[in-house]
Amino acid sequence: MSTLSNILEQGRRALQVQQLAMQVIGHNTTNAGTVGFSRRRLDLGTAPPGETGQWGVGSGVDVNQLARVRDRLLDNQIREGTSVSAYWTSREDELGRVEEVFNALGEQNLGALMDGFWQGWHDLANDPESMAPRYALKEKAQALVNSLKRVNSNLNAQIDQANSRITAGAEQFNSLVAGIAELNTQIVNSEVAGQEASDLRDSRDVLVEQLAQLTTISVQEQSDGTYNVYSGGHIVVQRDQSVPLTVDEVETDPQHKVVLHLGSSALEWKPVGGELAALYEQRDVELPRLLAKLDSFAREFSASINAVHTSGHGLNGASGQDFFTSGTTGVADFELSAAIIEDPSRISSAGSAGAPGDNSVALAMAAVRNQIGSEGISLDQQLRNIPLDAGSRRSSATQQMDIENAVLENAVNRRYAISGVSLDEEMAKLIESQKAYEAAAKIIQTVDEMMQTILSLK
Repeated sequence: MSTLSNILEQGRRALQVQQLAMQVIGHNTTNAGTVGFSRRRLDLGTAPPGETGQWGVGSGVDVNQLARVRDRLLDNQIREGTSVSAYWTSREDELGRVEEVFNALGEQNLGALMDGFWQGWHDLANDPESMAPRYALKEKAQALVNSLKRVNSNLNAQIDQANSRITAGAEQFNSLVAGIAELNTQIVNSEVAGQEASDLRDSRDVLVEQLAQLTTISVQEQSDGTYNVYSGGHIVVQRDQSVPLTVDEVETDPQHKVVLHLGSSALEWKPVGGELAALYEQRDVELPRLLAKLDSFAREFSASINAVHTSGHGLNGASGQDFFTSGTTGVADFELSAAIIEDPSRISSAGSAGAPGDNSVALAMAAVRNQIGSEGISLDQQLRNIPLDAGSRRSSATQQMDIENAVLENAVNRRYAISGVSLDEEMAKLIESQKAYEAAAKIIQTVDEMMQTILSLK
């Protein structure tokens, strides 16, 4: 009788295990398209053997472990790759915005406007006694001034936009670290209660990778299953506690630049890697560098033009007149002088008074085109190089972004091969579990018939 009971117990245990196996298969297949889901694996083993007489007989099947399939080393590699990829993706996007500022000028780009400006002086030299080339020159000079100001204004607006995106990134950072700390608590509570917490662990890993997009992080899993998360050598998540970022505005900065502080620290926290680092670099390095180049050009260009123009005489005999406003410090105060705007006859072309047919100053002005500036190149080329430099840096960032995205994609594909759900494999497992379940049910049915036979004996 005891032997038949043992067989019944084996069958009962087999039915329970195969039911669990099918439940795991169902959970896998229904989440095949869920972002961040890791395939569940049911590890089976033989139950402790019982004894019948001198023979040690197995007690059937048992569950050793139910866990998600995950490679920790690969997870770390993907987090690092995510930060690098996010940095270059954001950097390429920001540099693309800069390039668009120059491209938005279309055919009336800075190079074309400079050509028109120099041509205006050549036209004046060919007809120094006429007002027509002076009016045309004034309009061409004003168009150049307006375009420089438009570019300058748009680049400054991008600094404001970068500030806004840094603030939004800090808010997202705070939400993510708080979410990771909360999931740490839920995982511990669930596993202490004897429940399986793979879904919670998947959710936590999704948040961790989203955090890695913002800045470079490192993760240490503790013995209780919680994560400690570090960024730039500072801990930002420790079990159920998170350290938020605070955003402060620098009142002394003309554009009210924002800076980040980690927790209660008074020191500025600068992100390393990820989208936030790219935004910092764009705001604090790239955009100021371009704006400084534009200011330098406006300063040198206006000074060089004025130096020649003040030495000549206009059609009305006026001399000593600035063409651009005197003392220009940058694009912000770079303007055509009010006197020239009011009366274009004041535009100088003659080298001496009372010689309206003299074009020596107009020719000298056209020669300023090749004057060497502070960068060791002509002022004309200095301005043309600014959009070329922006385009070149964007192209370099695009190339690096493609490389890093390919590296990350390869790592993600390797993880999918390990942790992803293959519907074909799951269906094969389902058929196997179904057959095992039917076999276990058949064993129970047979033992029941054997018991009925014994009980029917008199």
